[in-house]
Amino acid sequence: MFKKNIYLIIFFFSLTSCAQNKVTLFSKKNKIAPKISIPLSADILVTNAANKFNSNFKIVTGETLHIERSNSLNKNYNYILLRVNPTQKEDFCIYKKDQNITIQGTTSQNLEYAIEDFFKRYTNLNFEAIKGNIEEYSIADTIEIPEQFSECSSPIFEYREPYYSSNFDSNFRAWNKTNFLELEWGIWGHNLNKVVKDIDVPESIYAKVGNKRVKDQYCFTSDSLFKHVNEKVKLTYNSDHALNKYMILPNDNDIVCTCGTCKAAGNTNTDAAPAVFTFLNKLAKDNRNLSFFTAAYITVKNIPRFKAESNTGIFYSTIDIQKGIAIENSKYFKEFQEDIVKWRKYVNNVYIWDYTVNFDNYFDIYPIIKVTQQNLKLYNKLGVNGVFLHGSEYDYSTFQELKATLFAKLLWNPNINVDQEINDYFHTRFSTKLADVLTNYYTFIENSFYTNKKELSIYSGINKTVKKYLDPKVFFEFYNEFDTHTQQNKFDKDYLKIATGLTFLKLEIMRDYGFGSYGFGTLNEDNEIIVKNEAAVLLDHLSAYSKAATLKTYNERNYKIDDYINSWRKTIFKYHKRKHYFYKKDFEVISKLDEDYQNTKILNDGAFGLKDYNTNWHISSIDNLVLKIKKEDISKSKKITFSFLQDIKHKIYYPSSIEILDADFKIIKRIKLKTDTTILDTKEVSIDLPSEFDNKQLSDSFIIKVIKPIIAGKNALACDEIIFN
Repeated sequence: MFKKNIYLIIFFFSLTSCAQNKVTLFSKKNKIAPKISIPLSADILVTNAANKFNSNFKIVTGETLHIERSNSLNKNYNYILLRVNPTQKEDFCIYKKDQNITIQGTTSQNLEYAIEDFFKRYTNLNFEAIKGNIEEYSIADTIEIPEQFSECSSPIFEYREPYYSSNFDSNFRAWNKTNFLELEWGIWGHNLNKVVKDIDVPESIYAKVGNKRVKDQYCFTSDSLFKHVNEKVKLTYNSDHALNKYMILPNDNDIVCTCGTCKAAGNTNTDAAPAVFTFLNKLAKDNRNLSFFTAAYITVKNIPRFKAESNTGIFYSTIDIQKGIAIENSKYFKEFQEDIVKWRKYVNNVYIWDYTVNFDNYFDIYPIIKVTQQNLKLYNKLGVNGVFLHGSEYDYSTFQELKATLFAKLLWNPNINVDQEINDYFHTRFSTKLADVLTNYYTFIENSFYTNKKELSIYSGINKTVKKYLDPKVFFEFYNEFDTHTQQNKFDKDYLKIATGLTFLKLEIMRDYGFGSYGFGTLNEDNEIIVKNEAAVLLDHLSAYSKAATLKTYNERNYKIDDYINSWRKTIFKYHKRKHYFYKKDFEVISKLDEDYQNTKILNDGAFGLKDYNTNWHISSIDNLVLKIKKEDISKSKKITFSFLQDIKHKIYYPSSIEILDADFKIIKRIKLKTDTTILDTKEVSIDLPSEFDNKQLSDSFIIKVIKPIIAGKNALACDEIIFN
């Protein structure tokens, strides 16, 4: 027993000794520094990698290293060997077995990733220093590294893109090992129209539906279309060999070409996949060194009966199933799994097009990191080899830098500890106290979002956001604590961007709640609306923060922050000290309600709508809006004030007329609204109630009828607060 213990002690100390064996890579005091070695035949990309190593080294130490271009090494020096080795198994490796350190990747891009990985592992360098956000760097007089090490790494997904503006920065991509569509895709998205633009093309390139050619869609068996696209592909690739991926998508509609050749390929009235893959196969055969993708979207859903070429692929969009719930835990799982399995059998490359923001409100935090983590594990299990995470693109979304950073890490390795990464991110970026506040809150909402099984789609109003994860009590407390750090961070643009998003969110919660603790106002004993001073203060803050942070819009449709602020001010100015005798009074809706708009309490809950149709608006598309109201409930009122939205893009129009009727549906009063062609706006409409001097008195119960305009095709009416005042 004694001998066994002795051996264990010796073994323990031997491990400790090995773990503590360090050698000096750099010492300013002792003038110890390695050289950088690149091969004599190194191209510009390897040379750039050597310069990148030097750039990072200078941030850490204040010094630069000598770059030696040679195929032999001087034994009197220590070297950092930078190499490209296409035959190695892993994407990149970093190892030290003797006096030299070897850093190599299968490509020059992977070599650059390896360099960044080296600095992450063995120095105190972080991305904030590379970005230049830290005014004074902590210059290291000494760098010590393990005597021996060997680290290799490959990503779970070969294509990895978090589509946020953060990822547009080349330093971010190198540090976080991500792709960027602008540098790899010669054709992206629904852009075939750009290929044939300004070219004299025959009508045969367009889809034939019945006996007519329709220019809103393409005929993918057209020889002319193939000729022009193929020429464009070759021209693009020859101008830049990095552009080796091409996306060929039908236009964004449900039109399918049913000409003779498309039908012969296998097209039906609803399925364009056979012709599209016929087109892809022809491109793939003629350009073997390139990859050609389409998307499983709208008319491309079914697997063609013929074989796909090896250099073709599919993007599978989750637009219809991304509801803020991990796919495995949702009702969409079985169908999704079956779809991916069948596409994996058909093509070598299956990429996922996923979504990670609320496109109606980029300032909605939409904390989907843990949901995405679980989805990425599922994608990997199903054999997916690329993921495009659609974020807020060129616009800012709240905490986008954090999300882009963690998504990048998850795309490389979905098994990281998200809570730890959130903590590390904030503590690298902000002061300890502020970082603690941000870490605690963001971790809380991540967990709330992940565990709550309510759906929150990528187009959602604040009311659904609140129900999913944004508890007003917790958020208001967090906001107040966050706000105490504003003075110390008033020149920090990243802080000001977060402050803009959070202030917008607080105003949205107040707008949605209407009156009360979390609302923008209160209703006093005289049924008079009193707007809180806080609302005006927050609007001033939102204006100041957004301007200091140079933020102008807040959603996919580029709604302006200034317009939002002005609409708020205009509304609360009108609301302040206005009577609201109808507030939360019972009434009956006797018209047909849309399936998604059954909640009629929104019509008199004190909350108001702006230009976003999914917050505080009651939508009527299948019928007019007809209410039955008790006269005694509004006996002190002199008029009715309605709020309406017109959003022509979403087929929502102002009403054509409003009627007041008695219980027998006889018209007492009617006003007709002038036709208005405004594309997007709100308006108030008032109608005086019959006075005691009128011959036509209101019955004990009377009818309000808001009549939709007569417009061909789908159209809807959006009504907000109905105020009797």
